[in-house]
Amino acid sequence: MEPDLARLGGIRRCSTAVGSGRGRGTVVTEAAGLYVHIPFCSAICPYCDFAVARGGEVDRERFVAALDREIEERGSSADEGGSPAGGPVFESARFDTVYFGCGTPAALSVEQLGAIRRRLVGAFAIDPEAEWTIEVNPEDGSAESLAGWRELGFDRISLGLQALDDRALRFLGRRHDAAQARASVERAREAGFRSVSIDLIYSLPGFDGGWWLRTLDEAAALGPDHISCYELTIHDGTPFGRRRDAGRLRETGEDERAANFVATHRRLAELGYKGYEVSNFARRESDRSRHNRKYWRHQPYLGLGPSSHSFAGRSRWWNVAPWRDWSAAVAGGDSPVAGREELADDQLLLEAVMMGLRQRSGIDCAALKSRFGIDPAAGARGQIEAWEKAGWLRARGRRLVPTLEGMARADRLAREWRLP
Repeated sequence: MEPDLARLGGIRRCSTAVGSGRGRGTVVTEAAGLYVHIPFCSAICPYCDFAVARGGEVDRERFVAALDREIEERGSSADEGGSPAGGPVFESARFDTVYFGCGTPAALSVEQLGAIRRRLVGAFAIDPEAEWTIEVNPEDGSAESLAGWRELGFDRISLGLQALDDRALRFLGRRHDAAQARASVERAREAGFRSVSIDLIYSLPGFDGGWWLRTLDEAAALGPDHISCYELTIHDGTPFGRRRDAGRLRETGEDERAANFVATHRRLAELGYKGYEVSNFARRESDRSRHNRKYWRHQPYLGLGPSSHSFAGRSRWWNVAPWRDWSAAVAGGDSPVAGREELADDQLLLEAVMMGLRQRSGIDCAALKSRFGIDPAAGARGQIEAWEKAGWLRARGRRLVPTLEGMARADRLAREWRLP
């Protein structure tokens, strides 16, 4: 799953990562990521607040045609499609990660995905050794489809298992059962993917900690290379949100969530999966998601499709979310960009602090001071001392490293952080 953090991530300053665009906006020259948003799902889960929709064959064909046009425009024409006018331009960028996600790319045929891939390769400079990731639901991963995706060049697969028992899967509104979930991992292995990742959801109301630890044991026994564990978030406007508002669904409290978080990291570490970010665990360094790390490290990436976000230099921009509105804009020759913002140094610095609190590597205060001219710890001495006493943060030279208990409260710590 592409993380929600992508919607918030900051980007490196133009002076350190991009070159001059001769009046057409700064030109990205740093290795970048490419994200393709496929909006279709056969069913929409009750907890989902992503820009997804059901779509028939005609809708999928219309989407592919619009995406083809957006790729062409963003790959060849800077001010007309490569970015908002005057913003960063990706036409000279080298892309070393490509990620097809959100909804399920498997809603498109192998032939349609192949056409999109060919268009991307023709429009952008994609590294021959690039990481190509595809998100798939277990029920969509037939042996034939998996073989087709591998032939297209996808070397990493992210399987949306979410749970490994039927009761939890029914609660989450998933279409697959536990047997299909387990079988999908084995089939992905047999298809020859370099890296197999699985998604799981925890802190489900009515499911205790013992259930979750058993789920982690069963998941590790399947032998994936990477595991992403996301805490259930109940969003306004979703079926789960309406149940909560009606008093029919209890949201897990902060202390319980923190305990579940710590238990998750400890159990997966025992099972051989090292946590490198609040939600992500890998058996080896090479199994860590190269694409997702761009969001956490202020590296540039370009989003294509409805609701997709892009970052470079100081600029962040995003496409309209409803896929029909996005398609109509692209087909009509209009920009699908819904909004844009330019980030000041203090905003980029605070985002770097936020993302550092979410990673085991922590916050490199010396590097951030060199980059922004501001020591991020200077205005937060009181909070830092209190968090050290609480066991949430540890000082290691000029680096501030969150403990597991601190990572469990990363969002809170970021909200309370004060810059000079």
